Amino acid sequence: MMYSTSGLLRSVVATAMLFAGSVSLPLCAQAAPATQRPKVIVISLDAFAAASLHEPRLPAPTLHVLMRRGVHAVSMQPINPTVTWPNHTAMVTGVDASRHHVLVNGLIVDQRSATPPSIDMGAPKSRLVAFPTVYDAAHQAGLTTAQVDWVAIEGASSIDWQFAEHPDPDGAIERDLVEQGIVTRDQLARFGESSQAWRDRIYTHAAIDIIRKHHPDLLLLHLLALDNIEHETGFGNDSGRNTIAFLDDRVKDVVDAVRAAGELDRTTFIIVSDHGQRSVHQLLHPNVLLKQAGLQAASAARPSFCVPDDGFALVFQQHATEASIKELKLLFAGKPGIRSVLTPAEAAKEGWPVPAQSDQAPDLLLYAADGYAFKKGDTGDFVTPTEEIGAHGYPNSDPLMQGIFIAAGFGIRPRGEIPAFPNVDIAPTIAQLLHVSLGTIQGKPLTDILESPGRVAE
Repeated sequence: MMYSTSGLLRSVVATAMLFAGSVSLPLCAQAAPATQRPKVIVISLDAFAAASLHEPRLPAPTLHVLMRRGVHAVSMQPINPTVTWPNHTAMVTGVDASRHHVLVNGLIVDQRSATPPSIDMGAPKSRLVAFPTVYDAAHQAGLTTAQVDWVAIEGASSIDWQFAEHPDPDGAIERDLVEQGIVTRDQLARFGESSQAWRDRIYTHAAIDIIRKHHPDLLLLHLLALDNIEHETGFGNDSGRNTIAFLDDRVKDVVDAVRAAGELDRTTFIIVSDHGQRSVHQLLHPNVLLKQAGLQAASAARPSFCVPDDGFALVFQQHATEASIKELKLLFAGKPGIRSVLTPAEAAKEGWPVPAQSDQAPDLLLYAADGYAFKKGDTGDFVTPTEEIGAHGYPNSDPLMQGIFIAAGFGIRPRGEIPAFPNVDIAPTIAQLLHVSLGTIQGKPLTDILESPGRVAE
C-alpha cells in the first residue's frame, strides 16, 4: 500500500514540527525506496505507570512534546501477569499469555518434579514464545529489524541488529561502541555489575549506533531504570520522578539521533510501558506453607513448589489431580495477605493458559493483596515485614498496574488524549504502520490515531 500524496505530506509536516531543528521535507510523494520507507521506533520505559504520566509537574519535557504533537492514552492495560517479559511479548505478538505462554521473566524449568523449579532467563525465543511476533513479520517482509535490551527474544533469527540485555563483547554493535570509546570491553564483560542507569545509557548509545549505521525499519528499545529504582524505594516518590527525568533525556537522545540520520520525517515514535508499580510493606512466603504441610518432603506423594513473583505466585504440583488442587486451594485461601486463589479454570478467565496448553501454566495461581508481595523462602514466618519497596504482578484491573502509551511522528494524527486500550493493540498498530501482515490475533490496530489507516498490506 502507498500513502496518498496529501496523507503523506500531512504526516511529514506533523513529524517535522515535533522538535526544533532543520528537517528537509520531500516536495512530493513517491514510491518509497528502502531508505525512504516508514520506520517505527518503540521505546519501552519499564514500570512507567499511567498514574505518573498524569502528574502535572512530572519532569518529562520530551514526553510532553510528543504528547502534544501526537496522541497519548489515558492508560494502557497490561495483560496478566503484569510483569515485564509477558507484557513485552504481548506488545509484539498482539496476544495475551493464554496464547504466547510467557508467564515470568524467563522459562520455568523443573516445575513439576521433586525439586524446586527455577527460571531460565537465557532460554531461546523459539522455546519461550509460542506465537509469531511483529518483528518476525517485518523481517519476513524484507524489512530491517533491531532490538536493544528487549526481552523473550534470545536467539531470534528475525532480528538483524541487536544489543542484548547481557551484551556480547564480540557483537557487532558492541564492537562499534568500544571503538567509539563509549564503553570498554571489560565493562561489557562485567555489564551486570554497573548501575541500571549506566546500563540504560549504554543501551541508548547502542540504539543510536543502530539508527545511525543500519537505519532499521523497526527498532525495539527497552529501558529499565525506573523499574529498578521503584523496586528499591516504592512507588510515587522523588526517586521515581528523578528517574523519569533521566529516561526522558534518553528518549530525546533517540529522537535527536533520528533527526541527525535524516529520518525524522518518516519515523513513528511509540513510547510504552509494560506495567505500573505499587508500594509494599509486607512479604509473603508461600513455600513456608507448602513445606509445613509436608508437600516438599522427600516422601511427599505430590511434591509441590511455588514460584513467587511479587504480586502473584505460581504453585506447581507433581501428579496433580482435581482433588489435590482443591486441597492446595484450601491451604492458601483466607490466609493473611492473600487476595485470591485461582484454579487453572478460574485463571483462564483472566487470560492465563492452563496446564493442558502450556507446561508453564501453574496448577494454582495466587494473587497478593494490596501492600503485600510474594517472595522466596521456605523457613520462618509466612508473613514478614519489610521497608517500603515496589512490586507489580497484581491483577491487570488494578489502577496502579496500568501502563503508558504515547505515539507521535510519521503517520500519527495529532489527537491528544485517547481512551484506555489493551496493550495487545500495539503489535497490529506497528504492523499497520509498516504495512506488514499479522495472523489472527486478539489485538486490533489503533486506526483512529493513524493519518492514513488504509488496510494492512497482504
